[in-house]
Amino acid sequence: MSDLARLMLDHSTEMLLLVNPATLQIALANAAVARALGYTVEQLQGMAITEVESALQDVFYWEEVRGGQYQEIQNQEGLYCCADGELMTVSKSIRRLAHEGASLLLVQATPTRDERKAEDELAHTLSQLRATLESTGNGILVVDWQGNIDGMNRLFGKMWKISNELLNSHDDAHIFDFVAGLVAESELLQARLGAIVDKRETEDLLHHHDGRVFELRSLPQYLGEQIIGRVFSFQDITQRKLDEAALRESRDLLEQRVEARTADLNAANAALVEEREQLSALIKRLEEAQNQLLQSERMASIGQLAAGVAHEINNPVGFVSSNLGSLHGYVSDMLRLLTAYEQAESSLAEAAKPDIQRLKQELEIDFLREDVVSLLDESRDGLQRVTRIVKDLKDFSHVDESERQWADLEEGLESTLRVVWNEIKYKAEVVREYGGIPPLECFPFQLNQVFMNLLVNATHAIEERGVITIRTGYDDSQLWIEVQDTGKGIDPEHLQRIFEPFFTTKPVGQGTGLGLSLSYGIVKKHEGRIEVASVLGQGTTFRVILPKASGAD
Repeated sequence: MSDLARLMLDHSTEMLLLVNPATLQIALANAAVARALGYTVEQLQGMAITEVESALQDVFYWEEVRGGQYQEIQNQEGLYCCADGELMTVSKSIRRLAHEGASLLLVQATPTRDERKAEDELAHTLSQLRATLESTGNGILVVDWQGNIDGMNRLFGKMWKISNELLNSHDDAHIFDFVAGLVAESELLQARLGAIVDKRETEDLLHHHDGRVFELRSLPQYLGEQIIGRVFSFQDITQRKLDEAALRESRDLLEQRVEARTADLNAANAALVEEREQLSALIKRLEEAQNQLLQSERMASIGQLAAGVAHEINNPVGFVSSNLGSLHGYVSDMLRLLTAYEQAESSLAEAAKPDIQRLKQELEIDFLREDVVSLLDESRDGLQRVTRIVKDLKDFSHVDESERQWADLEEGLESTLRVVWNEIKYKAEVVREYGGIPPLECFPFQLNQVFMNLLVNATHAIEERGVITIRTGYDDSQLWIEVQDTGKGIDPEHLQRIFEPFFTTKPVGQGTGLGLSLSYGIVKKHEGRIEVASVLGQGTTFRVILPKASGAD
């Protein structure tokens, strides 16, 4: 044998032997077989093949070869005897070849010890994998890269109620069609079963025609970087979906109730804030009025006003007090309901609790609970203060409650002029333009108060010497009294407010802002009206218009 051939034999990883079929002597052995068996190459080349292949079937084979009857062998398992007496399991092949004019047998062998161990380990792993697939709560389907079913667990067949006949038919396409036909998302499922080499992991919901809901997850199987198949996992989530729907319904209902209660509380809070502001403003004005009234020299007019104010305030105070009492009961009930909800919160599913907590934080439930009680207490305290002030006003009111009587209003004007003449004579000249108005059935004392307020205001509007003109007139249905001055006039922006209680353009200490308001009320009581016209720098005219026949009490 050439050196090159020898080198090639020694570098081969296979165990190689050349055997003389006539003598069964090993004519040639390479380094791989020498290392594997523990002999030297020279030792092997001095041995018979039957010394290496000691199994009974091998001995029979080689005896037939010696007799000229043999056949080639391909990947047959055999036993080789090592130098230390151990036996090595090999996979061998034997074929005939010619070498230097002689017929020899080439024996190629590969140890199978590692392969057998790997096969055993693979079988064990596959067994564990099969046990895992069978123990999982999901239906598992494995499809190879060609789209053929590579395996499934028993739950998959049970889940889709696939008959044994169909399962044993191994008709994969028919099985796919059968399963896809059971769900509303048939086309989607067919597409997923066909997309084996898709690199994405997918997640879908499938709705069975019998009402069940399945969650389908699929992911590719890799061998290295190559996709060799796909695993499909089907989980029955019907009960979970029912529980989620019930939980959502319960949560939505709770949110609606909390929102409704919160809206009620917010509305009540807004109403209370508005009423508190109104009451605070009213309290402030009433306190100012009380201080001013105590210092006023015209106690009769102020008493009349106080009685009217007290009467007008009594009504709103009454219904505000009633509403506040009802609102206090409603808020108490809602707070009890909210407490009950919070106590029941612990029995809710864990998944719902974060949403409830988030909603409570957004609505600031703890703040609302404390603030609404504080608002109610403050409002009730303010209402009590108003009641006390009204009572004080009533205590010093002295109102003429006599019945109507016929009166000559021009005579009443003259009487009033005499009362206030001391204040007028130094500031203005009075011009009378009476029209001879007929007597009127009225409350003379109250109308005289109106005339007095108009005359005093006209006097105060004149900064230096001026003129006050008093006119009267009538027609078939009504009569009127005008008081005109040549004073400084009223700013247009103030004209709309001059009849408001406590509104005044006079300096502090010179007017209460109640005179025109009181006059307006008296005229309204007589079913009449007051008109005003003013030009800045020229003067103001007030006209009191009264019906001839009044049915007012």
